[in-house]
Amino acid sequence: RDEPIDAAFIRGRVRRALDYRRRFADLNSCRLIFAESDGLPAVIADKFGDVIVLQILCLGMERFKGDIVDALAQELSPRGIYERNDVPVRELEGLSQQTGLLFGEVPDRVEMQENGVRFLVDVKEGQKTGFFLDQKYNRRAAAKIAAGKTVLDCFTHTGAFALNAAAACAKHVTAVDISADAIQKTRRNAELNGLSGRMDFVCADVFDFLTDMESNRKHGYDYIILDPPAFTKSRDTIGSAVKGYKAINAKAMKLLPRGG
Repeated sequence: RDEPIDAAFIRGRVRRALDYRRRFADLNSCRLIFAESDGLPAVIADKFGDVIVLQILCLGMERFKGDIVDALAQELSPRGIYERNDVPVRELEGLSQQTGLLFGEVPDRVEMQENGVRFLVDVKEGQKTGFFLDQKYNRRAAAKIAAGKTVLDCFTHTGAFALNAAAACAKHVTAVDISADAIQKTRRNAELNGLSGRMDFVCADVFDFLTDMESNRKHGYDYIILDPPAFTKSRDTIGSAVKGYKAINAKAMKLLPRGG
């Protein structure tokens, strides 16, 4: 229909997105609004526990930010809504990068549960909106085959795959990441779940870590999880990215026993 794009229109789109999530999703850890797929282009809203993190990446929707915040607050009564608009693409729309409180109050660390595992999410400084919710069901699937296995989780970030595996009764889990801050957060999340006793935390470059294991024939894992960051954000570097993905998979496969 030919409808005026006004505050009522935007609030209606937000309500429709939330009604859909109420039917299908766990609202404790959920992407509430997913941009174009919810008819709200360039708008992302992620919910962690009782806090919502909002991103608006285009000028057209930025003009309705207040209406979006009001609709989220009215529908869900969150503890707080925090803006993570520290994304360079906004500058292409003539918008500044900015972060800050939009509603209520937001602590530095927000506790949420995913697949029954507790996490402390850094919504103010963490990557993207603070946590990679898009891998939630992949982590649940990975956990189903982790019981009794010795697991290596590469590029662990804040330990999401590693903790899902450990909580599913893996024999032992080693979490590896190049970021010391990420490893510290993984350790804290493990302590939160009482899983530290069955986990190791290694701050290292994953390529170097796997190469060292291969060189020293330290083949101690029968289950390896690879969830690397994007190796390219540009068409110009696709070739080198493909080589990187091939190398990281080949190194991991060589370390696995038959049936691993």
